[in-house]
Amino acid sequence: MAMAAAAAADVLVPRLEEKHEEPQEKKQKMTDEERQEEDDVPYREKVGLPLDDELQEKKQKKTDEEKQAVPYLSDDDDDDEDYFPGELPDMTRAELALYHQQVEESGGFDVDDFSHSFACGRIEKMGFRGVIDDADKKELGEYSMEAIHKYNTDEKKNFKFKEVVKANVQCVEGLMYYITFNAEDASTATIETFQAKVWRGIGFVEVTSIRVKPISISKQGNEDLAICCSRSS
Repeated sequence: MAMAAAAAADVLVPRLEEKHEEPQEKKQKMTDEERQEEDDVPYREKVGLPLDDELQEKKQKKTDEEKQAVPYLSDDDDDDEDYFPGELPDMTRAELALYHQQVEESGGFDVDDFSHSFACGRIEKMGFRGVIDDADKKELGEYSMEAIHKYNTDEKKNFKFKEVVKANVQCVEGLMYYITFNAEDASTATIETFQAKVWRGIGFVEVTSIRVKPISISKQGNEDLAICCSRSS
């Protein structure tokens, strides 16, 4: 029996070894997959392998395709952030500088249209290309009448609201409207342009400021130059 058991063991051992041995075709397949993985750009970058000219070209082609899919990505962008289709890029440094200059000079009433970019809490123009729809114009007219009433009370004047010229809006615990409108002096029939800030909060509306639109620094400078020239001539 001992000889029979040994003979059986001799027969079984090779079979067990064959069971654990991977087929040659499977080994070849794994080798091909590993070779293909090593040829892949992300894999080689991950393990620190250098890219040959063909793989470098492949990587550049993929980058170019991504830029075409998202048109506002370019090598000239100030920031290196990634954007996705449908998202707006942040304002550039030049746009931010111009925006803050305009807000400082005009008080927020005269700013360019930067709707092609994004900035949180920015003052935006109302309307499509500056054209305000009738519903918004009616609401802004009501706010303007409240503002001119406040002006008449404080300054002992008698101006009557005429029309909304333009408006900007800013999200700030509600909405802050920067309204430019015309009003007529009832005693002289002269038209003045006013600028009012009206805060529409949750459940209330407050006129925070109103003024006659000031002459811009550049315009004032040109007018002073014209007066000076006329006097000298």
